[in-house]
Amino acid sequence: MEMTIISDDMRDFIEGLPKAELHVHLEGTLGPETVLKLAARNGLDYPFKTVKDVENALNNRTVGLVSFLDLHYLFVSVIKTREDFYEVTYEFLRTCRENNVVYVEIKFDPQFHTERGISFYDMIQGIDEGRKDGYKDFGVEANLIMCINRERTVESAWEMMEQAYPYRHLITGLGLDSYEKDNPPSKYTEVYMKARKQGYRVTAHCDVDQEDSVEHIWECIDLLKTDRIDHGVNSIEDPELVKELIKRDITLTACPTWRSPYPEPRDLERIRKMYDMGLKVTLNTDDPAEFTSGYMNQTLIGAVEGSGYTKEDLLSFMRNAFEGSWLPQESKDRYIKALNDYAVSRIRRLH
Repeated sequence: MEMTIISDDMRDFIEGLPKAELHVHLEGTLGPETVLKLAARNGLDYPFKTVKDVENALNNRTVGLVSFLDLHYLFVSVIKTREDFYEVTYEFLRTCRENNVVYVEIKFDPQFHTERGISFYDMIQGIDEGRKDGYKDFGVEANLIMCINRERTVESAWEMMEQAYPYRHLITGLGLDSYEKDNPPSKYTEVYMKARKQGYRVTAHCDVDQEDSVEHIWECIDLLKTDRIDHGVNSIEDPELVKELIKRDITLTACPTWRSPYPEPRDLERIRKMYDMGLKVTLNTDDPAEFTSGYMNQTLIGAVEGSGYTKEDLLSFMRNAFEGSWLPQESKDRYIKALNDYAVSRIRRLH
């Protein structure tokens, strides 16, 4: 897809746009400097010694989910303490403020941390304290989504649910992520049933171009009964699935990310098609520190340059995000009013 350079006016519009993000992994917000700082602070014998080492590792990944995750988990391994979780959460919310993200739902992966001897208590308290201080200092509201690492055993997922139960009031949703091959959503049908009974909102990754991706999306909405689908780009391959997603008003959290040495956002044509077909699609950063696309402003600029989205389109994406969020209705209404007020102030008309 041909890329165009956006105008200064559009760039300014994007920067001022009140934003919501529904698909971002806390562990994917560790920049090279943070990775090295935490590795040193925790006394780790870490393979990367300089920022350039980390950047080279990011740039030299092979294409594909497995290569991405292998390096991702090496970065995540530097998080060891309650202080680390606090700092990573707090600094991410600072960056949200810089990108005018006013509301964010943050995913995190408890199993990877608890298997390394980190208590669920230290993890959730660090994240929650960082979230509270981030709201106080930056005005960014955040809710939490704990994710099952799908390649682990079902027993491990049940253990995570049990560990999380005392902190149920701090966690809004349950998700499913990580290595997708041979780990269909149906593997966790009973866990999701229990999660919904406990009051969690639910979503699940159906990453791009994975084996049986369309079938997995069907499993998510029929068996797991998810409120949302993370990624879900392959849904457009099945017209009946598209109709069903629209009928059930299911939000899809697409991520038009890119990374060096590939200079353009991925999946732009298919995300554009999702949007044009009437799917309730949103734009998100996924793991912003691990992609050249970075955080929300830069990601949206890339999406506009690649797809020619208008200001009205961007407003629609953000309305989808606020409407598809797991906020109380009164909070959604408040954010959408602020979005509409911004639209009136910037383009003098609403569509």
